[in-house]
Amino acid sequence: MIDNKNSEIILCSGIKLDKNYENVLSYNEEQMVNLCRNNSIYTAREYSFLGNTNYIDIECPYESAMYSNYVAFLNPTFGNKWIFAWVTDVKLINPKTSRIFFEIDVFSTWYSRFNVGQAFIEREHVSDDTVGLHTLPENLELGEYITQTDNNDTVVDNLTDLGYLGDVWLVAGVSEIGIPIATPVQEKKYSGINSGLLYLVFKNGTELDKYIKDTERNLSESNIYTVFIIPKKLANIPEASFITVPASVEDDIPYSFQFAYMPDSNYENDMGGIGIGKPEFLDNHYVPVNKKLLTFPYCYLNITNNVGITKDYHYELFNTSDCEFKILGAIGVGCSIKMYPKDYAFKGNDDTSNADNKLHGIDASKLPTCGWISDSYTNWLTSNSVNIGLSATRDLFQVSAGIVSGNPMGIVGGFLGIANTMSTIYEHSLQPASARGGVNQGDLVFARRNTFNIYKMSIKRENAIIIDRYFSRFGYKVNIVKTPNLNSRSKFNFIKVGGMDELISGNIPASDLEKINSLFRKGITIFHNYSDIGNYTISNPIV
Repeated sequence: MIDNKNSEIILCSGIKLDKNYENVLSYNEEQMVNLCRNNSIYTAREYSFLGNTNYIDIECPYESAMYSNYVAFLNPTFGNKWIFAWVTDVKLINPKTSRIFFEIDVFSTWYSRFNVGQAFIEREHVSDDTVGLHTLPENLELGEYITQTDNNDTVVDNLTDLGYLGDVWLVAGVSEIGIPIATPVQEKKYSGINSGLLYLVFKNGTELDKYIKDTERNLSESNIYTVFIIPKKLANIPEASFITVPASVEDDIPYSFQFAYMPDSNYENDMGGIGIGKPEFLDNHYVPVNKKLLTFPYCYLNITNNVGITKDYHYELFNTSDCEFKILGAIGVGCSIKMYPKDYAFKGNDDTSNADNKLHGIDASKLPTCGWISDSYTNWLTSNSVNIGLSATRDLFQVSAGIVSGNPMGIVGGFLGIANTMSTIYEHSLQPASARGGVNQGDLVFARRNTFNIYKMSIKRENAIIIDRYFSRFGYKVNIVKTPNLNSRSKFNFIKVGGMDELISGNIPASDLEKINSLFRKGITIFHNYSDIGNYTISNPIV
């Protein structure tokens, strides 16, 4: 036994620190001594310390000592160092003396001597929770996805009509002969590709019908090779520039058209775009504490073209405050239209400033081609009017010559020729009108507005709350070699070191130092205020 006049002991009850080191305190030695004094049931000086044993005999009645659970003692043998320990058992020695068995709390005892180095950190409470900064997969159960709603409880951007089909015009692909009036020669080049056709744009079906009838009447319907739909925004033609074609017959009315034209230097037309706000909450207006929940896979944008192509876009990969998309199109049968994200991060390239990432674009479904009715008799009569006239003139001349010369065979032959010509005309007049172009017009996609549908997707509130509380308790997966954040939060910090890395060093006994490092490998929660210890739901903002 050592008679130690400079020794001191504080026996405590109700201390909330646990021997499994699930929760520890970031208290220095002075703060720990004050905590013990505030919870003491017995104090003494000049007590006898029994060398390197795991118990202390104190002059404290057993009926008081039996309620103790923590002890602090000052022993000059340890260089005038305070030692903090859990009470593991209390034995009655005599009515005035109790034997206190203890197990040293290595974390609290040596915390003031920690030298924190670098190690592979698996998890921690981060010091910067900016949305998109932490996106490592957590491999947590996400559950089902739902469509996000806004503050008015209405579906946001679900079945969104982007408006590029708000107005459509009709285009006829014709040969140069099919141009209704004399106009300057147009370049037959679209999206940088030479074409054998000229594209004539009409405002509506009525004007296209008048053009078809006018062509049948004056030229030949065979000069029309295709008719298709084009968005007004893609044509980008001022309505005031349309060319008016006067009526060709009495009681008819004029119609107008314009040439669709795309210069060689511009292979595509800008059709506008859309901006979609980034989320501030998840299902049912749940605002997460941890901003990682505002990134993929907990929420994202889902876009479909309604014909089998779907793409997911991650909010955090947009370098703008909103998720911006642009729409481009090229003129042609069916039209080629693509929507792509703007300022969307290129994988493997951090320089995304003002980038139009067409690599991640999505194509719209094709617009339907149109059908039109062809008047076969009028087309035949128009195409053969010269031959019919020549045949009739020849046959009449043969009849006249036969009469003058008295040649009955000439008269008969002339009348037979006229009869044949009239018979041919009559046969063609009996032919019904024929359908040309795309006769299958039952396009369900177009009927529902051929567009991109945009959905804001989110995990359900139930799963969001579970994951959010998990992050609040255990931080984020970071998987990086660094100096961990031991005091980055106002209330508590969780740290878990990977592998067998040694995080802590210092003037600490080797066995205790190894135990301390093993605690960090297991994962440890460091509270910064004793009154908060064990309260994982408390607000824990970044310092």
